[in-house]
Amino acid sequence: MSLPSQSGISLARRGTMYRRKRGRKKLSWLLVIATAAAITWFLWPDQQIVEFEEVAVVQTPTIPTPPALPPVVETPAPVVAIAEPEPEPASIEIAEIIPLASTTTELPKINTASSKLDDGLALLDNNQLSAAQRSLSATLRGGGLTSSEEAQARGVLADLADDLVFSRNIVSNDPFSMDYTVRGGDTLSGIVSRMGLQVDWRFIQRINGIQKPSAIRVGQNLKLVTGPFHAVVNKDTYRADIFLGDGNDQVLVRSFKVGLGEYNSTPTGLFKVRKNSKLINPPWTNPRTREFFGANNPDNPIGERWIGLEGIEERTRDLSGLGMHGTIDPDSIGKDASMGCVRMHGGDVEQAYEMLVEGVSTVEIR
Repeated sequence: MSLPSQSGISLARRGTMYRRKRGRKKLSWLLVIATAAAITWFLWPDQQIVEFEEVAVVQTPTIPTPPALPPVVETPAPVVAIAEPEPEPASIEIAEIIPLASTTTELPKINTASSKLDDGLALLDNNQLSAAQRSLSATLRGGGLTSSEEAQARGVLADLADDLVFSRNIVSNDPFSMDYTVRGGDTLSGIVSRMGLQVDWRFIQRINGIQKPSAIRVGQNLKLVTGPFHAVVNKDTYRADIFLGDGNDQVLVRSFKVGLGEYNSTPTGLFKVRKNSKLINPPWTNPRTREFFGANNPDNPIGERWIGLEGIEERTRDLSGLGMHGTIDPDSIGKDASMGCVRMHGGDVEQAYEMLVEGVSTVEIR
């Protein structure tokens, strides 16, 4: 084995060569690291984008997944939140429902109204006038109608009465009218008495359009109305209704506006037309001032007709001085202005005078 001194290369040279070899190795690692760093720097943005896109792609299916919904439904917190604002929506719903409810409740009324009047109106359409009159009158007397229904019934009945009662027409199956042929020696009052009519003879004169009672002639056809007539005075509405017939067969023929006693002094109850009480152009003495008004006096406060009333109930039997009469103050009709009597317009009280019969006709004041 050769000694170092015997070798062809000195120790100094060998040491230099060794250092150079190590220096190259270190330089090569630095180059590798630098190259890697450069590559990483250039590629870093692309990697970020790829990684972001990959995350987005991976997470996209999880966004619409329905499993997240059950916990929301099952959690009690939303239930409490819904329960707390309940009062406010409730008030809104009530405000919206009320007008709808009022509208729907009115529809049955209209239907009910038409059904209540339908029978009578159907008879009228079939030209069964007398049957229609009885049907509509029974419906009206039975009550339970709205104001519009009642007005409709009253209007139809007024038209029917004009034809069936207050004209010369006589229809078949009318229980209240008949045809009569004048005989020799007849008078209107005599005909009323002989035929047992419960009306004033002046009423027969009116409906037949007779100008002079003495002018009737033999062979002349007259329409007779049997009667009786009764009156119902309604204090709330200041109205007097005149009915023809008795009991459940009564039919409405006229409605008159009336005036009543001041301070609610007109009594209520059932009365009858007192015998020998009906007067034309009556004299009258004011019970308060004792001032006297003679017959035909234009200043007579009770007008030209007087129909005396007497109570037929225990509580009304002792009443006196009560009656139905005309007035020279038409503005008092519809008001409480009399001393307790029932006031009527002049033309109205004349008709009532001719229909109501002493000792027969009743007047109910409600």
